[in-house]
Amino acid sequence: MGRIQEVGWVTAGLVFWAGTCYYIYRLTKGRAQSVRRLGRNGSRVKMEAVAGVQNQTLATSESQAATKSQVETLPGTRGKARRKPCTCRCKREANMDPRELEKLICMIEMTEDPSIHEIANNALYNSPEYPFSHEVIRNAGRISIIESLLNNPYPSVRQKALNALNNISVAAENHRKVKTYLNQVCEDTVTYPLNSNVQLAGLRLIKHLTIISEYQHMVTNYISEFLRLLTVGSGETKDHILGMLLNFSKNPSMTKDLLIANAPTSLINIFNKKETKENILNALSLFENINYHFKRRAKVFTQDKFSKNSLYFIFQRPKACAKKLRVLAAEYSDPEVKERVELLLSKL
Repeated sequence: MGRIQEVGWVTAGLVFWAGTCYYIYRLTKGRAQSVRRLGRNGSRVKMEAVAGVQNQTLATSESQAATKSQVETLPGTRGKARRKPCTCRCKREANMDPRELEKLICMIEMTEDPSIHEIANNALYNSPEYPFSHEVIRNAGRISIIESLLNNPYPSVRQKALNALNNISVAAENHRKVKTYLNQVCEDTVTYPLNSNVQLAGLRLIKHLTIISEYQHMVTNYISEFLRLLTVGSGETKDHILGMLLNFSKNPSMTKDLLIANAPTSLINIFNKKETKENILNALSLFENINYHFKRRAKVFTQDKFSKNSLYFIFQRPKACAKKLRVLAAEYSDPEVKERVELLLSKL
C-alpha cells in the first residue's frame, strides 16, 4: 500500500498544480490563440489527463505488487525468495486508449515541468507501442515524448502529436529540435490516406518548418510526391502544399530541386476556375518565381539533366500551360486573378 499511497499523493498534488497553473494562466495570458486553445482544452483536459495518468500508474503499481506477492521459496535458499515470471499481463491491462493518449499529449504540450514529463513517460512506458526503454526515456524532453507517438497505430493520436509538434515549434528554441523529425514526418505524410486529418496535420507541420530556407533541402526527395498530391488532393491539401512549394520557390538554391522533380501533366489543372482564389493566386506566384529563376539560369539548366516527366519541361515548353492560363483568364471574373494571369503569360 505504501507505493500506491505515494502515487495517490503525487497525483493529488498534480491536480492541485494543474488547477493553480490554469488559474494563473487565465489571469496573465488570457488572450489571443493561447486563450482559444486553453478554452478548448483548458484545465479540464489537464486534470483529466492527470487522472488518466493516475489510473495508469496505479494499475502498474498494483500489478507490480501482485507480481511481488507471486514468489516461491526454493529449497536451500534459507528463506530467500525468487520472483516468478509475471503472468498478470500488467502491460496489456495498463495500456492507454487513444482518448487518454490525446489528453496526455495536451498535458505535455501545455507544460515544460520535467516532473509532469517524467510521469507521462512512466505512463507511456507501459504501452507496448512505446519504442524506448525506461532508461532511455528517463531524461527525454517533451518533444521526444511526443515524437515517440508519431508511429502510434491510432491516426487520431498521430494527428494530435503532429499538431502538438507544430505548436511547440513556434518557439525558436524548439524549432531545431522538432526539425530533427522532419524526414520521418515527410515519409509518413505522403503515405497517409489522402486528405485525411493526419495527412493535413503532417503537411501543416512541414509547411511551418520549411519557412526556414536551411530546412528546405531536407525535404527535396519528397517534392515529386508533393506535386502528385497537389493534383489529386482536396482544396485544403492543395493549400498546404502550395504554401510549402511557394516557400521553396522563393529560395534560388531550391530552383533545380523543383525543376528535376517529377510533375504530372495534370499539374497545370491547378489553373482552373473551380479552385479557390487563394490557391490560384498561390499557384500563380509559384510559377512566377520558378519561371524567374529558370530564365535567369537557363544556360545552366540544359535538357540532358532532366527527365521527360520533370517540372523543367513545363517551363521549357510552356505552350500547354499558357493555353490553360488563357482559358482561366477568360472564365474567371475576379480582376486580380485576371491581372496576375496576364502578368505570368507575358513572362513565360
